[in-house]
Amino acid sequence: MGRTARSTPLLMLMALMLTLGALLVTPTAIGQQFRVLVHFRQPSRVLPAVPVPDAGGPYAFEQTQPGSKDPVTYSPCKPIEYVVNPTGGPRDALTFISAAVATISRASGLAFHDDGITDDTDFEHRNADDPVLIGFVKPGAIKGMSVESGHIGLGGSTAYDVGFGHRMYRTGMVALRTDWFSTPDVSRAEKQAVVMHELGHVVGLDHVKDPHELMDAENTGVTTLGPGDREGLALLGRGSCR
Repeated sequence: MGRTARSTPLLMLMALMLTLGALLVTPTAIGQQFRVLVHFRQPSRVLPAVPVPDAGGPYAFEQTQPGSKDPVTYSPCKPIEYVVNPTGGPRDALTFISAAVATISRASGLAFHDDGITDDTDFEHRNADDPVLIGFVKPGAIKGMSVESGHIGLGGSTAYDVGFGHRMYRTGMVALRTDWFSTPDVSRAEKQAVVMHELGHVVGLDHVKDPHELMDAENTGVTTLGPGDREGLALLGRGSCR
């Protein structure tokens, strides 16, 4: 009994330290209030947060946090690293891809970092420390990209558990169908819009049913972000710094 009594204060101290440590890193509102109270500095954003417009357009998130409507996001305190494999794409591929990335970055407040050209073609198996892969594929080369499917692009990210029931995106991909992007009568604006749509999926937007939004599943000519797109992207840029 004496040994147990002497160890109790130590166990209580360890429990207290674990609780305080958890409050320093948990993304919940309680954790945020505790960090303010103890003047704990978190990593700062790379880019300023974008004001969330209330324009009334629809938006949807690809994934939400367990038991919550809050979206799964990338960290706004780290740049999203990406590489481009231009093989099979048109001559202006790097131009419209860069422009699409810049547009999504401005609308979301998420920073992107261009890690250069790659010969990587593994769109379907991305590890957590891999950069986002943007490139071109032949019809049928990956699941969901046949001519019959009607898909001219696919995009998305993989979410990982980062602790305390919180999930975050770490990497993703954008696959673009070579035959459509090489069609002479497709304008650069249309190509850029498809990349923007797929990057919308990468950062966490899902499809909506509204012909005025770029994230409409049956896009029939919209080449700019709609009001719902912008609201959803601004919200996705306000995730936790993890």
